[in-house]
Amino acid sequence: MGGITVFDAPGTDEPDRSRLLHWPIGFSPDFSDLWAAGEIGIDADQATVFAHLAGIRAWARDFTGPADGPTALRAESEFVYRLDGLAVHARVGEYSPGSRLAWFGQGIDFGLYQEWLLLDHGDRTLVLLGLAARGSAAIARRESDPAGARRCVDRWLSGLKTRTEDCW
Repeated sequence: MGGITVFDAPGTDEPDRSRLLHWPIGFSPDFSDLWAAGEIGIDADQATVFAHLAGIRAWARDFTGPADGPTALRAESEFVYRLDGLAVHARVGEYSPGSRLAWFGQGIDFGLYQEWLLLDHGDRTLVLLGLAARGSAAIARRESDPAGARRCVDRWLSGLKTRTEDCW
């Protein structure tokens, strides 16, 4: 897909923008059992992109979003969603309107950390996404579908771009 860069580990020809993400202890790429990071440019300002990201009811286009809970994420919001068939009970741990949103999630036999960073690029917003998971379910997922985390990140980024630019 044009405009999307997704990588599992930085190489010599890829920017290491994943270093801009706040990887908590135990969930950095070096210590996770499964991880992916990616980026996409969106033709909208940061506030607009963030509003679409935090509006979790719209996630149903790309993921099974929460049936109950908040309609928009805020600091310490708790919610449940399904990520590639796995139920995730999540809590927002980092919330900086317009620039950063991150949550920890827990499921059966795995824990995850997911962070979004929005960077101003003039009339566009560069969105970085990092996803890291640990536990036996994350290992099993990595071994059964090595590219699965990359596709997941791609879906999140593409879905956010589509939702935001369709309304912009």
